[in-house]
Amino acid sequence: MARITDLFVHPLKGAAPMRVHRMRLDALGAVGDRRWVLVDAHGSAITPRDIPALAQLVATLPVRDGAIERDAPLTLETPGLNAIVVPPAAPSAALHAVRVWDDVVQLADAGEAAAEWVSRAIDVPCRLMHWTDASRRPLAAKYAGVLPNGERHVTITDGAPLLLLGSASLDALNVRLAAAGHATLPVERFRPNIVLATTAPHEEDTWERIRLGTVDIGVGSPCPRCVVTTIDPQTLVQGVEPLRTLAQYRRGDGGGVMFGMNATHAAAGELVVGDAMDVLSHRAMPSDS
Repeated sequence: MARITDLFVHPLKGAAPMRVHRMRLDALGAVGDRRWVLVDAHGSAITPRDIPALAQLVATLPVRDGAIERDAPLTLETPGLNAIVVPPAAPSAALHAVRVWDDVVQLADAGEAAAEWVSRAIDVPCRLMHWTDASRRPLAAKYAGVLPNGERHVTITDGAPLLLLGSASLDALNVRLAAAGHATLPVERFRPNIVLATTAPHEEDTWERIRLGTVDIGVGSPCPRCVVTTIDPQTLVQGVEPLRTLAQYRRGDGGGVMFGMNATHAAAGELVVGDAMDVLSHRAMPSDS
């Protein structure tokens, strides 16, 4: 039986992940996950696709009993700068329009000290913005799978509340990379929230609805991969792997490279490393005829 082997939260979109033992889920997704974002002078979210140096920022939130605390201050660290602690926005904070892919989301500005720090950290003028209780971003149906999405919202993710990845999928990729003389890659390079011990590569593609512990999850669309996976967060050197290798066997219908599955939880709850997985239903797969 598959079990959860790793849980990750990404407090600042595009920055380094936090590994946690317990993950609380609220209506939006993992508590603390991608509730902060850097924004350029045009009001658009910045990712390592734009500024690779963002991948080297370490963003952390306080942890209690193995889980991230709610509404907690964000600590930012990067080589060459003293760390900064940024409190969450006050309920009365003014909101500003931020473009996150095709959505415009109202977020709170973290202030001048934070803006100066992050601008120095990535060497680009930018501001640090924060999700608030008044922020809204509708959840698209393709990320919810069989679950209803009409009243659901999501934070500053690439679109889904959660990203699942099976360990056998990464193992299969690393076998191919090693056989071609390339370095193998850690799971963090793919920015999942939930990693599951699986036995068959890409079996997560076949799931429609699963249960992790006591949490029901709808498995939505495959996750298309971009150049962020090719950036080494330690050196910021950008190569061509793993996209070149994945393109040989993981092309989607639209031509993108797919790895991992977007997913949505049915309700608030909690996940714990070691939780068992039950597959409640499988998706209808295309026939060969």
